Amino acid sequence: MQVSVITPASADWQYVLARAPHDFYHLPAYVELSSRTTDQGEPVGLLVRDGERALLQAAVLRDIPGESRWRDATSPYGYPGPLLAGAEPSNPFAASALEALSAELRSRGVLALFVRLHPLLNEDCSVLGSRGTLVQHGETVVVDLSLPEDELWRQTQSGHRNEINRARRAGHQVFIDDQWSHYDGFRRLYRETMGRVEASSYYFFDDDYFDQLRSALGPRLHLAGVEIGGALAAAGLFTEVSGVVQYHLSGMSEAFARERPTKLMLDHVRSWAKSRGNRWLHLGGGLGGAQDSLFRFKAGFSKLRRAFCTWRLVTDEAAYRRLVAAKHPGAHGDDRTGYFPEYRRPPEPA
Repeated sequence: MQVSVITPASADWQYVLARAPHDFYHLPAYVELSSRTTDQGEPVGLLVRDGERALLQAAVLRDIPGESRWRDATSPYGYPGPLLAGAEPSNPFAASALEALSAELRSRGVLALFVRLHPLLNEDCSVLGSRGTLVQHGETVVVDLSLPEDELWRQTQSGHRNEINRARRAGHQVFIDDQWSHYDGFRRLYRETMGRVEASSYYFFDDDYFDQLRSALGPRLHLAGVEIGGALAAAGLFTEVSGVVQYHLSGMSEAFARERPTKLMLDHVRSWAKSRGNRWLHLGGGLGGAQDSLFRFKAGFSKLRRAFCTWRLVTDEAAYRRLVAAKHPGAHGDDRTGYFPEYRRPPEPA
């Protein structure tokens, strides 16, 4: 069994992608983008191989402020859980690979690893609990695109159906913008929406981020929108990889809030994704996994749910506890279910 830390340019990365179902979060170009923007560090693949069997975890290595001995790692923004090629999660290889990975990370001075699991691709994730801590944060909403159109419509909440039908009768125009002619409008609506909901600064992506996202994903990224009276009322970015369509980012004009244009957009994308032979449309969940208004809005499109979990790994207990106690006097680093790694938790306001 060989353990290595590979670069996004490595042929081994492509070897795993060719043999394992994956999403855009696992693509080397996306991991590189995250390392330059949202997560800021060194883009790597944590790889364990044993013949044709392999485990790959996309990650971003980060320096720990004030610490010279250790670094830590996080998964890129989104759901880039570990990929298994040539083995099922129940195969003994998976558990052995995790042990080997933990030992290798420790020898390389990587103290902790935080991973957001993929609700679809990592549904069977119990093996991760054998090495590290699994935390379930809530549920996400999934549309099973193998269902007939009439069943998908039947699973749509009546309130959503009524508003979608009303929008159609009113002549609202919904479309997939293959020419990206509404790209500037999408960015404007997205930022307006983030400001309206008072999102954290983390979600205020600049133009350079969106340009790089388009470059990284190429034809895997799609822009959808709704026009009302010739004005852009809603727009969203959707990804399409390995039969999984992800609802990534969207925005809506406050001027058309009463028309609920995002509902018409998601209904259209659902049919579009199905017509292209995709298996799943993943709408995500509420903020931080909560069953809030955002979750309830998404839940109106499907009755199917998947758990959203994170995985937390500590490679050196003594060092981890030392860093936690240094940052938060009196804390012991025992609780791995809250803010992780705990030494990065902001201090409590005075």
